[in-house]
Amino acid sequence: MTSRATRGPAGRIARRAAIVVACAAVLLAGASAALLAAVPSVADAAALVQADLAVHGGVPAHVPPPPRVVAAITAIEDHLLGAPPGVDIAYGAVRYIWNRVVHGLPDQGGSTIAQQLAKLVYTGPATGLGSEIEQIGLALKLEITYPAPVLATLYLDAAYYGQGAYGLVAAAHTYFGRTPSDLSWAQAAMLAGLVQAPSAYDPVVHPRLARERQLEVEHELVVTGALSPGLAARVRAEPLGLLRAKTTPG
Repeated sequence: MTSRATRGPAGRIARRAAIVVACAAVLLAGASAALLAAVPSVADAAALVQADLAVHGGVPAHVPPPPRVVAAITAIEDHLLGAPPGVDIAYGAVRYIWNRVVHGLPDQGGSTIAQQLAKLVYTGPATGLGSEIEQIGLALKLEITYPAPVLATLYLDAAYYGQGAYGLVAAAHTYFGRTPSDLSWAQAAMLAGLVQAPSAYDPVVHPRLARERQLEVEHELVVTGALSPGLAARVRAEPLGLLRAKTTPG
């Protein structure tokens, strides 16, 4: 027997909302299946990343990157990395539709790590609705194929960090003369901040902007819980140990 509350206006609204959510879920599932069928396999993603590194003289990490580097890149690039496949992509798609389709605003970035990896490895910098839909399909397939730690490793290896450094190993050596496992929290935050715009945030050329970006990453590390406010304050006071001259990884 239904209660009076469920038979009233509020109950009708709740039932209609549930129907809308259910219909949206069905449509999303169908669209996801169509996208997955339309895009190619991503089983070669690791091989393509290593091949690109070899072209640019980079060195693959071979081992998962240290947790603080993963925490930093996740904090600034993709809070939802590791959520069930498609969750962060769906969130980004809704934001994209709201900003670009509904309000006519330019693309404001914020792609997931899987989407950025798809762009780096498969689609290149091509723009337009068709390319963006393809990137979403490839990103969804990447999230289904690879666990989050592997996606983070591939992305950190595929990224360009400026100063001729391709991949995390080269970046750690170029800027700090260290291996990735030896990076401090401050250094990990600096490198994670570089990925979005390595020329603009180059700490050698633009130290003030690089510092602001580093602090932004550290703030997001607090938001995600990777750093406590007290530890973040100590990290902000750490010397960065930046090398002014470029080094070559051994």
